[in-house]
Amino acid sequence: MRANHFHQSGRATGSVLLLLVMLSGAGAWNDHRNLQTEAEAEGPRLFESYSIDDLTTLRDAYQSELSGARAKFVDAKRQRRRPKANAGSISRNIDQFAQTTQASARIRKAASDVAEREGKIAELERELKVRSRLGHGLVQHMKRLTTI
Repeated sequence: MRANHFHQSGRATGSVLLLLVMLSGAGAWNDHRNLQTEAEAEGPRLFESYSIDDLTTLRDAYQSELSGARAKFVDAKRQRRRPKANAGSISRNIDQFAQTTQASARIRKAASDVAEREGKIAELERELKVRSRLGHGLVQHMKRLTTI
């Protein structure tokens, strides 16, 4: 009777071990799948090789440049003049057209500079956010293991 008891307990231990191996394999597969999904969602990271100190310094520099770029944009818009329907002569109409074209070019350039700096700041903020999430190691790993 005792031999039968040992035989059944050995089978139960084997079943538990098999279950643990299967759960570990499923968890590893799930972790790998979730890691790939996160990497695809994040896309390419331009500032991945920068240190956190460099990222914050660069972000601060872009933010100070953004203030100047916004000021140039406002100034360019303020200098814009509405063209008159008829400036009187062809040469005045041509001069007016040239001035309007130059003013529009300055406005577009200033708007482009503002948008470029805002984009870089957003990329830097995204990288800093990714770094703060990755810093939680075990918590992030457990989330990946348990998220389907």
